[in-house]
Amino acid sequence: MSLAKKGEVALDVIEKGLVILDVASEWFGPLKAVTGVLGECIKTYKEVMDNKKDLDKLMNDLTEEVQDLEKQRGGNQSSDMKQIFEDLSKKLENVSNETKQRLKASNFQQAIQSGRISQEVEQFFKDVSKAYENCKFKVLLIIARQTSEIQKSLNFDKLKPSMKAFHDAQIGGGKERDSCTPGTRIQIIGDIEEWAERTTDENTGHWIYGMAGTGKSTIARSVCLSLEKKQLLAATFFCSRQIPECNDCNYIIPTIAYQLAQYSPAFAEVLNKTIQEDPTITSKSASMQLDKLVVTCWDTVFKSQKLGPLTPVVVIDALDECRDISSVLEVLIPAIQKQELLGLKFLFTSRPESYMHKYLKIDGPLSEGSNVDRMFLHDVEESLVQADITRFLTCQFEHSELSVSEHNINKLANMSGKLFIFAATIVKFILEKHNPIMAEKRMNRVLDLKSKQEKHQTKGLDELYDTVLEHSFDFEKSLSEEKDTYLMILHAVITVQKPVSPSVISKMLGLQLQEVEEVIRELYSVLYIADSDQAIYTLHASFPDYIRTKGRAKGAFWCNEGLYHTILGKACFKNMMEELKFNICQLPSSFLADKDVPGISDKLRAIDETLRYSCRYWPYHFVWSDMTEEVIKQWKGCMEKKSLFWIEVMNLLGSIPEAYDSLQFLLEASGFLLDSKSSQTDFLQTMNNKEIETEIQAKIQAKIAELQQFVAFHAKSPGVERTPHLYLSSLPFWQKDFLGKQSLQNIINLKKCFQQSREMECWPTSSPVYAVAISQDGKLIASGDWNGIITIWNVLRGKEVRRINGHSSKRVNSVAFSPDGTKIVSGSVDQTVKIWDPATGAQIGEPLQGYSRSVCSVAFSLDGTKIVSGSDDGTGRIWNAATGTQIGELLHGHSNSVYSVTFSPDGTKIVSGSSDKTVRIWDAPTGAQIREPLQGHTDKVNSVAFSPDGTHIVSGSDDKTVRIWDAATGSQIGEPFKGHTSLVWSVAFSPDGTKIVSGSNDQTIRIWDAATGAQIGEPLQGHSHVVMSVAFSSDGTKIVSGSYDRTVRIWDAATGPHVSEPLQGHSNIVYSVTFSPGGTKIVSGSQDKTVRIWDAATGAQIREPLQGITDWVSSVAFSPDGIHIVSGSDDQTVRIWDMATGSQIGEPLQGHTGTVLFVAFSPDGTKIVFGSADKTVRIWDEARASQIGEPLQGHSDWVRSVAFSPDGTKIVSGSDDKTVRIWDAATGAQIGEPLQGHSAEVLSVAFSPDGTKIVSGSDDRTVRIWDAARGVQIGEPLQGHSDWVRSVAFSPDGTKIVSGSDDKTVRIWDAATGAQIGEPLQGHSSLVMSVAFSPDGGRIVSGSYDKTIRVWEVHADDNGLVAQTDINKLWTLDDDGWGSEPLSDLSARLYHD
Repeated sequence: MSLAKKGEVALDVIEKGLVILDVASEWFGPLKAVTGVLGECIKTYKEVMDNKKDLDKLMNDLTEEVQDLEKQRGGNQSSDMKQIFEDLSKKLENVSNETKQRLKASNFQQAIQSGRISQEVEQFFKDVSKAYENCKFKVLLIIARQTSEIQKSLNFDKLKPSMKAFHDAQIGGGKERDSCTPGTRIQIIGDIEEWAERTTDENTGHWIYGMAGTGKSTIARSVCLSLEKKQLLAATFFCSRQIPECNDCNYIIPTIAYQLAQYSPAFAEVLNKTIQEDPTITSKSASMQLDKLVVTCWDTVFKSQKLGPLTPVVVIDALDECRDISSVLEVLIPAIQKQELLGLKFLFTSRPESYMHKYLKIDGPLSEGSNVDRMFLHDVEESLVQADITRFLTCQFEHSELSVSEHNINKLANMSGKLFIFAATIVKFILEKHNPIMAEKRMNRVLDLKSKQEKHQTKGLDELYDTVLEHSFDFEKSLSEEKDTYLMILHAVITVQKPVSPSVISKMLGLQLQEVEEVIRELYSVLYIADSDQAIYTLHASFPDYIRTKGRAKGAFWCNEGLYHTILGKACFKNMMEELKFNICQLPSSFLADKDVPGISDKLRAIDETLRYSCRYWPYHFVWSDMTEEVIKQWKGCMEKKSLFWIEVMNLLGSIPEAYDSLQFLLEASGFLLDSKSSQTDFLQTMNNKEIETEIQAKIQAKIAELQQFVAFHAKSPGVERTPHLYLSSLPFWQKDFLGKQSLQNIINLKKCFQQSREMECWPTSSPVYAVAISQDGKLIASGDWNGIITIWNVLRGKEVRRINGHSSKRVNSVAFSPDGTKIVSGSVDQTVKIWDPATGAQIGEPLQGYSRSVCSVAFSLDGTKIVSGSDDGTGRIWNAATGTQIGELLHGHSNSVYSVTFSPDGTKIVSGSSDKTVRIWDAPTGAQIREPLQGHTDKVNSVAFSPDGTHIVSGSDDKTVRIWDAATGSQIGEPFKGHTSLVWSVAFSPDGTKIVSGSNDQTIRIWDAATGAQIGEPLQGHSHVVMSVAFSSDGTKIVSGSYDRTVRIWDAATGPHVSEPLQGHSNIVYSVTFSPGGTKIVSGSQDKTVRIWDAATGAQIREPLQGITDWVSSVAFSPDGIHIVSGSDDQTVRIWDMATGSQIGEPLQGHTGTVLFVAFSPDGTKIVFGSADKTVRIWDEARASQIGEPLQGHSDWVRSVAFSPDGTKIVSGSDDKTVRIWDAATGAQIGEPLQGHSAEVLSVAFSPDGTKIVSGSDDRTVRIWDAARGVQIGEPLQGHSDWVRSVAFSPDGTKIVSGSDDKTVRIWDAATGAQIGEPLQGHSSLVMSVAFSPDGGRIVSGSYDKTIRVWEVHADDNGLVAQTDINKLWTLDDDGWGSEPLSDLSARLYHD
């Protein structure tokens, strides 16, 4: 073919291509104009190209691209399509302009001469083709969305996205999020758009950060709008402190996945399958959600190339306003860094917090190889920011009636510095009144502010906020009272725990609603009321930061949060005291679930917004308050009178778990009371103001814990769905006391009581349970079973949370929680150790492998960094819990299976128990065995554990015994604990180290006194097969057990024989009883010649009786430190006993020539005083066992009772000679004349706790109170007993007196008035010989001629102190099964097993 012919062919190709370009652009004018320019460029290139073939090929490729694009468009002329083609037109226009520049004569000739013309032409066509290709994929995306059935049918309810976190969502008040004023932030937004559109950029993350008010969110919103038009916006999540679902990190990943599905139908299809396979995926950990919902699904779409060259962007704004955002960043950022999300870009904005730098891997300059770019808004040139702020201000004032000069606008812009929030607040402040005259005044006021100072970045903003607050309420002209009200409202709005309506603020502060609304209106520059919920929100997060920071807010504007938490806390208590009441919503019956009650929505209106807020948030205001005496008193009063009604409201609101958590928050924060003024409150004074702080705290915690335990009990009952059953079911069957229970005694009257079992829960499983563990916070239990399944249970709800089937159906021998509760480790017959996330059930890392036989036992170190495991192969191994790698060598020494391993509390040692019948101790860092094996067991050792202080080791064996060892010496302590009738599978110490629990083949669980080895109470029975595993809860109140009977059970560790049941064991009259100083034990002396020690909580006798006394025991007492017991006997001796061992210390103290009738320790424990039938009082040195001085003589008959004064300087004695005498403890001299008044023998005397009074009880049937200083009787005798008064005692706070009598009753008296309190305590069948108060004043112990000891509880109501033998007798049940209460119509049938 001739050259001329070839040229004609080429011309045809070019011209045809140009015609196609022209035709394809006919429908869209802007594109047609640009293609005309492109055509001119192509013609110019044709004229100078030597290689026409290359030109033809390039033109052919471009023509095909254009034709394919037009085919895909298919006549669609929607607004989205026009936007895409407008973007194409702009892109082609840029290419055309650049080409026209190159085609200028000089540049063009240089290119031709240098031979670069081919490269230029190729680049031209490449740029044009790429623009058309990008456009085509955007067209495909739009069409795919319009036709996708998957997107329409996808069950997005499973994802539960946060719609309010979308960039275009309304955020309250009918307003959308702000975007940048047109013409502002152009360079910044342009840079971000340029980054977003780059397809070759490795920086797939971009971080915009700056201080509050620099415009991060408005920039992010503007970028979103721009990218959305370009079809490059994949998903958004705008965090916000004020919108609950927008500050909850758990919403982020599901919301992003939801929007990715809306963006890409291909992604929606893959996501749909993922949700169908795992409908619970949104309840799992952030790492699992990210992997399943985003990474895996996106990877599938990316590899399918269905998005072509498009790289859409995910925008997450204001990271610092989201709670626990670290949990998302710590999984998302590594995924970006590792390029697991190719084809997807992420734009983040936040304040420059240190933890953001940590997760975004940026410290100073960008790190090499980082995949996250950054832009610090404060680094942007101030001139650029100033120009943008000037445009913003100009635009805002142009639309107002206020005329503002260019000079003043520039001045305002200069004052704003780099803070857009400053400028925005200025505008709102100046223009909010819509009054030109007022606006002018405010403008002048703002212009008078000093210019910003760079040394303090917030100074300008702070001064602006100062001015806004001063003039929003005309502060200078306001009266002092008005200022106080104004500030009170403002500070309350800032301090509430969630945004609330003006109505709530007015009720909480006791103000008129109109007052609150007026103040909020005046503050519209910084606050607004949302249309959606009518709650008050702040316009920007910088305002609360300003007002809460003492160095920033001016003078009175600073919000003292402690003060306002106090004000709001007191308001909560006041509101609850006034509004809470029985059956608040007037539910007619307990037959219906709350949700099924007709008109329930209307009934719930009885709980208004203020009461709802008070019930939910009082614990937080209380803890963060100033803890004044008044607020402590209000808390106590509210809990005593309204706690049960509070639980009722929380139940009606479906918030029982929230109630439990808030009490847990109180428990964890209860140390706050020790730092407060509360030590002088009535509440603590009643506890004994001489007690040390830790004891006070323990009592407060106990009160809160009691209430929490009842909430937990109710939460797990079927009645939780039916609020009336709080009173009809939960309360009658809850034996124990709690703060506020007694307040219902005049409201509820039920008639039958059921004995509560020590078993609290029983959860069935699918196969035998081999292992159980309880998390440190006591909220979760893990069990491992025969089928290789690990089940996680929620203790509060009593329900299974999830099952983990991860050991290939091979038996799980052992499970353990990490100390922080974030991991579970399991050991299995499959020869592996595995780590699990209890929140999601996901396996963490690879299995820990290396064993050749079953793994029998696993345990975490106390710091959670290491795991120890023991195996059937006779070895132990230590693993790094984070990496899963083995640390050091094997623990080698056992000659057979290692059944049990655990770390010492300090992590330095490991103890192991083996089927070789030995216990061994190992050095944890080196793995070396420490000393010889601990030998003594005669069969396999199945379980070992360290005591909490690491000094002792307990072991359980096939030989049916439990043994304790000295961890330092390896020697066995005491005798083996015997009681089980078959092998012992599992043992554990209680958290305080005082008890041991064991589980056995005999199907029982037993609790032992760790000090004495005595069994405490009866065995816990209920399992129908072998008990394989036992453990204490972290607070020691519960025991969990797992059994071969396929159940997991929870037991009350404290419940023993009922408090009103007698403590039986003595075979004759009990003459003397008393509590130990800590109130945990009771000692008794009897005519059966023994001294016995009892567990005060369970009623169980501790060890064998203390024997050696040759006649009846008339009196017993504890030493003040609780270490020793002293007894006096008819054998004329006094003996001292070791409380821990029960052994007698030294020889008997002898000297009396008659029966020793009474003994007592001095307050410092160094002396003992005796009263005897030989008519004398003697004082002995306890340490030297020698008599001090001569006997105290003066009584003419038996000395029945003696006692030291609280300061130890005096002794009081009571005698058959009808007198009471006071003695100088140092000299033995009688002080003053005898106290006379009784008409018969004085059988008992005691000092009041402050030493100012003496109480005496007599054969004359009276109790008398005496002035200890003057020796005169105070008031009239206390009369009521119908027979001899054998024993008297003051309560620890001195407000009450207890007496025991031959009339078989115990009576309580008001020490100030002498009035009897309540009815006599009846139950003994014979003479009451001895009475005493517990150290906390809450219980009374009595010993009787009927050979029993009884414990009674003492409570308080509005009218004074009330005593009860059995708190549960308030709740009884009619014989036909109906329960009712007299003060309401509530009545329902209760069913029971």
